Amino acid sequence: MSEEMVTEATDNVEQAPVESSGNQDWREALSEELRAEPTLANINDLESAAKTLVHQQKMLGARIPLPKNEEEMNELYGKLGRPETPDGYEISAPQGFEQYYTDDSINAFKETGHKLGLTPQQMQGLVEWQQQAIQSSVEADVMRGEAMGVETEEMLRKEFGANYEKNLTAAQRALRVYGNETLQQKLADPRYGNDPDLIRLLANAGKDITEDSAQGTTNNSLVMSPLDAKMKIDQINANKSHPYWNPTDPKHADAQNEMAQLFDKAYNS
Repeated sequence: MSEEMVTEATDNVEQAPVESSGNQDWREALSEELRAEPTLANINDLESAAKTLVHQQKMLGARIPLPKNEEEMNELYGKLGRPETPDGYEISAPQGFEQYYTDDSINAFKETGHKLGLTPQQMQGLVEWQQQAIQSSVEADVMRGEAMGVETEEMLRKEFGANYEKNLTAAQRALRVYGNETLQQKLADPRYGNDPDLIRLLANAGKDITEDSAQGTTNNSLVMSPLDAKMKIDQINANKSHPYWNPTDPKHADAQNEMAQLFDKAYNS
């Protein structure tokens, strides 16, 4: 073989491509600065690097950027679930609480909730919280009214003495004569009807309606006007547990006699 042929064969061997080793570091193709980046230290190959990049991009795309102005803020509220307009909230007065939820107050509530960016679920939660707060307040007021009723009765019994029942009847009479049905219903509530000053006022007003025949009698607490008799009739008619309505009650005959006298006083005087 000639020397020229040997030289050509050697050249062909040197020019053949060298297959890359499986252990070759993929970072060799990067700049020296990137190769030294600690973030890439735990990434073993190019495919892992690509997967990491894709995952990070997806995470960034799912994040909501902080709004910089009102327009972006409204866009954020919309993404979180706020309705487009305040009318999008479905709010109605809870049963039994209608007096606390007027149309104007509900509309104002919707407007405020919309400005604050509340979702329908958040608005409903506030309505339920408000309902519970109102219920607790009403119950506390009733308890205070009942406690006040006990204190008022003790006070007026000491003040009126033997005339307590008579003055109380006079107060009830004044309320029936001068007060309308709305006022009567309101004062039936212990929160309003147990004010001692109010009872004194009504008792004094009721004395002017009492019959003159009640003055100077030995037991004038038993003497009543036709108005008193009618009130007593109404009370017995409303109380179905009264002996008048139970023929087997030992006091049934006395109750019948009492009712007859009441009707005579109420309608024949």
